[in-house]
Amino acid sequence: MRILYLCADFGIPILGFKGASVHVRELTDALTRLGHDVVILTPNLGGGNTTMARVELVPETALPAPISWPLRRIGRFWSRSKRLERELRELRYNATLRQAALRLTRSWQPDLLYERYALYGLAGRGLAHDLDVPYLLEVNAPLRLERQRARGVALDWLARWAERRAFRADRVLCVSQTMAEYVTARGARPERVLVQPNAVDVAKFDPHDRAVDVRARLGLSDEHLVIGFAGSLKPWHGVESLVDAFAQVHRRFPFARLLIVGDGPAREAVTRCVAERDIEGVVAFPGNVPHAEVPRYLAAMDVTAAPYLDAPEFYFSPLKVFEYMAAGRPVVAPRLGQIAQLIRDGETGLFYTPGAVDELADRLSTLADSADLRARLGASAAAEARERYTWEATARRIVALGERPTNTQG
Repeated sequence: MRILYLCADFGIPILGFKGASVHVRELTDALTRLGHDVVILTPNLGGGNTTMARVELVPETALPAPISWPLRRIGRFWSRSKRLERELRELRYNATLRQAALRLTRSWQPDLLYERYALYGLAGRGLAHDLDVPYLLEVNAPLRLERQRARGVALDWLARWAERRAFRADRVLCVSQTMAEYVTARGARPERVLVQPNAVDVAKFDPHDRAVDVRARLGLSDEHLVIGFAGSLKPWHGVESLVDAFAQVHRRFPFARLLIVGDGPAREAVTRCVAERDIEGVVAFPGNVPHAEVPRYLAAMDVTAAPYLDAPEFYFSPLKVFEYMAAGRPVVAPRLGQIAQLIRDGETGLFYTPGAVDELADRLSTLADSADLRARLGASAAAEARERYTWEATARRIVALGERPTNTQG
C-alpha cells in the first residue's frame, strides 16, 4: 500500500526529539517495515534522528506584504496581531501543503491518506476526496484548547469550525478515551471514532540489558540504584516533583542516583531544583539523545518514573510509559487517565496519588529496597508491552482500516 502521511504542525520537527516527533517516526517506520511505501509531507524537518519513510519538506510560503505589513504595526494590539499572524500562517499552509501533495501524486498515487491533526489543518480531507482515497485522521491532543490556555486564539470561531470539519474523517483515531470523547463532542460520528493508544517498537529494547557502558560513561557503577526519567522536559511532566521525591529517597538510600534523559523548556527549573536540594553530585543529566540510543539509557536505569502532574482532563498516551515497560523496568506513575489502564499496580509498576511527592518517594523507596520486586515487576511489564502495545500491531490495524472504510466525504 502507498500511504501519504500529512503532518502540517509547524511545532513538530519530524527528525527531532519531541515525543510527537518520535510518534510520527515510530508509526511510519512500522508501516515501512511491513512493506508499505510511506511518504511524509511536513513544514518542519528537524534533525538529530533518522526515519525509514521518505520525508519531503514542504516549506511555507510567506504572507503577502499587504497582509503581513499592517499586522506587524498594530501597536497596542501587538500581542493579538502575533496570534493572528500565526493563525493566518497555519491557514495559508493548507494551500501550500495541498499543492505539494498534488504535485507528488502526479507520479505517485497513494492508496491511503493519513493525517496527524493540526490546528487549522484542513488540507487532508479535501485532498483525500480529490484523490478518492480513504482518509484517516489521528488526534493526539485538544489543540484548540491547548492554544487557548497557552497563548490565546485570535480566530476562535474559525478554529472551532476547522476542528469540527477535520473530525469528519473516514476514521478518527484517538490516542486515549478522553480524546475520543473530545472529538465526539465536537461533531465526529461515534461509530467512526476509535481509541488507538501509543505503542513501542519492542525489538529495540532488551529487558536483560544493563547498559554497563552507558552507566560507566555517566559515572554510575553496579552498586548504584538508578532511578530514571526519559522524555521532554515540559512543566506538566512533573520532573521537579521527581527531583523532590528523589532527594528523600537518597537520604534513605545513599547509593541511589537519578538519571534524567531529555531536554525542554523546564530544564532550567529542574536544574535549579536539583541545586536547591543540594544533590548535583548524584544526578546525571545527559540532555537529549538520539532516539536510537534511548533503549540503552533506559537499560541503565533500575526504576523508571513518569511523574505527570495532576490534570482534570488527562488525555495523554505517554510514549515513555510504553518504552519503560518494553525495557523491562518497573514504572512508578500517578493513577491518571490512560496510565491507569497501562500499568497494573503491584504487577507491572506502582501507583501513587497525583501530586503527592511523599507517596512518590515512598513508592521509589519500596523498589529501591527490593531487587526481587524490581525484577518481578519489570519482567511483567516487558511481557505486557510485547503482548499488547507494539507499533507493528498498530500499523496493521491502520492498514486494515484504510482498505476501504465507508466514505464520509461531503
